[in-house]
Amino acid sequence: MFASVGALWRYRDLLVNLVQRDLRVKYKGSTLGFAWSLIHPLVMAGVYTIAFKVVLRVGIDRFPLFLLTGLLPWMFFSQALSQATGSVADAGSLVRKVAFPRLALPLAAVATQFVQFALMYVVIVPLGALFGGGLSPALLAIVPIALLQGLFTAGLALALSTAYVYFRDTRHLLDVALQVWFWVTPIVYSMSLVPEALRPWLALNPMTTFVTAYQGAVLDHAVPGAGSLAVIAGVAGLAFVGGLYVFTRYERRFAELV
Repeated sequence: MFASVGALWRYRDLLVNLVQRDLRVKYKGSTLGFAWSLIHPLVMAGVYTIAFKVVLRVGIDRFPLFLLTGLLPWMFFSQALSQATGSVADAGSLVRKVAFPRLALPLAAVATQFVQFALMYVVIVPLGALFGGGLSPALLAIVPIALLQGLFTAGLALALSTAYVYFRDTRHLLDVALQVWFWVTPIVYSMSLVPEALRPWLALNPMTTFVTAYQGAVLDHAVPGAGSLAVIAGVAGLAFVGGLYVFTRYERRFAELV
């Protein structure tokens, strides 16, 4: 397992090139380029604001900023998993003919989405905070939270990309799971609106931990405590080690199955 990580480090230039290629392909021929990555979450935020703040009259202050604070991490998470799931199987000819660390494929998919997420967060959230509640040194807490979420996402991506090679319904199951997962994560509603009896169940959702940590840093100017960071780090570490184990355990048959 750790030998695969060492091999990936030796091929780190390949990982960087894969990320650069994916970013170039994504915006190739586009007039607005990266601006589309900013427009998408802003449009979604506008739609959800009308639906939940104007129509349903959800009582959450600074709702657009609250929504974007959790929506951007969710978009990174869901898009990274969607892209990474088929990353090995979709590169079948490369996997069969070229010797390189297969880890690079799903990790490059996650890294590509992480770069876009970081740029979106740097542009949108501080600007929103400036007009909606002020800037604070607590915003710096976003850095470790985002890195740990990236580690958590990478672990799931490794497991899902492995599962898809063996079981092609994985992508369809993921689409359904992400829809359910979105609504059991406090993105368009706050935990304070959830009935007391349900809160412990929502707290078991790892994305709840990440999203509420972002919300605390941006909206409440609160740095996560040592206990919260330990939980986040533990969840991220377990997910990554578990995903790495699954990937390295079953990658020996990738070439014959893709």
